[in-house]
Amino acid sequence: MRERMRVLIAYDGSAHADAALRDLRRAGLPREAEALLVSVADGLVGAYFPVAEIAGPSAMSGRVTSVVELAREQAVMLLAEARESVGRARSQIVSSFPNWDVRSAVLEGDPAEELLRRAEAWRPHLIVVGSQGRSALGRLFLGSVSKTVASRAHGSVRVARRGAEKDEGAPRRIIIGADGSAGATRAVRAVWSREWPAGTEVRIVAVDDGSGPVRLADVTPNLEKFGTAGNEGPPVNARLMAEGARVVLLSKGLSASVEVREGDPRRVLIDEAAEWSADTVFVGSHGLDHPSDRSGLGRVAAGLVTGAPCSVEVVR
Repeated sequence: MRERMRVLIAYDGSAHADAALRDLRRAGLPREAEALLVSVADGLVGAYFPVAEIAGPSAMSGRVTSVVELAREQAVMLLAEARESVGRARSQIVSSFPNWDVRSAVLEGDPAEELLRRAEAWRPHLIVVGSQGRSALGRLFLGSVSKTVASRAHGSVRVARRGAEKDEGAPRRIIIGADGSAGATRAVRAVWSREWPAGTEVRIVAVDDGSGPVRLADVTPNLEKFGTAGNEGPPVNARLMAEGARVVLLSKGLSASVEVREGDPRRVLIDEAAEWSADTVFVGSHGLDHPSDRSGLGRVAAGLVTGAPCSVEVVR
């Protein structure tokens, strides 16, 4: 029996987090899955604000007590707010995915660290975070949480971004970055394994930056194994990979095409996503720069996480 997909969803009540919930409906996720909705209340005493920092020169005075009490009151307020917002978010997810088993958890501390710690324990197949969030005082994190999670998580991470609102019936538009690396193969496999509605369009963008094999005849990919973990061998020509991926995705009933571009892959993929009004860019966590490394982010993935105009899924 196939294992059900596990999805960890970060939620902080911000507009970007709400966009991430709506984005789930356009991610090709299965009808049945396990979801863990996590909200992290930040700004607690000891987590960010040691007493000496809060009190400053008055650390030894009676004002310390009042400062600590104020921080504790804020912590209680934040926890109550987090529980309320996560309850609303859970209802929204259940409405969109009635067959999902959805649980929720409210944690305390640094948002990125707590999300990573929970992911390490639960081992989700996919982590979903908004491109931006908010601090305890409503300040934007400016992508720090999403970038940290995308960089350090062991599994795939979807960074959902607020884009142009599309009708629910509008066809999904997906871009896959193909550079011939094992990471790109995993990105193709992630799209191949999802459940997409009829009319979904996939554009495989092969970017030639001069670093790949020169002769197309040098490598012949095994198309039969393209959708399995068995085909993660040495790098292949990016154009050849893109054509092979197109054949595999066409066999799944998807509308797939190949575009070959030259230049910096980060800039090319960002521009392509904007011009085509893509919903998501799928990319491996690393390209040809570190083909066997699944930790951290390669320069292309890092550039997309911070600069893409649409959602980005970093695949591991």
